[in-house]
Amino acid sequence: MSNTNLSPESAKDWHVVGLIIQGNPEKFAAIRTALLAIEHTEIPTFDEKFGKMVVVMQSHDQHILLDNMESVKDIDGVINVSLVYHEQDEQKK
Repeated sequence: MSNTNLSPESAKDWHVVGLIIQGNPEKFAAIRTALLAIEHTEIPTFDEKFGKMVVVMQSHDQHILLDNMESVKDIDGVINVSLVYHEQDEQKK
């Protein structure tokens, strides 16, 4: 069982991804709410008029992160999800 409450300082590995998300402008508020409900997810900038946002997701476990990224596609109103950045920080013992 993995602990999703780990911080970058306490995790062995830490993954960060940047996504560009295109959504239906009429459902933009609901999309933002659903995204922010995902642990370790931030929306640093967005354009509600065009339905676009930059999303940053983080996790200590690449499988959790992949599941979180895949779940974005299922949010009502999301049209497209593009991965534009990935970084993995491996902590040395």
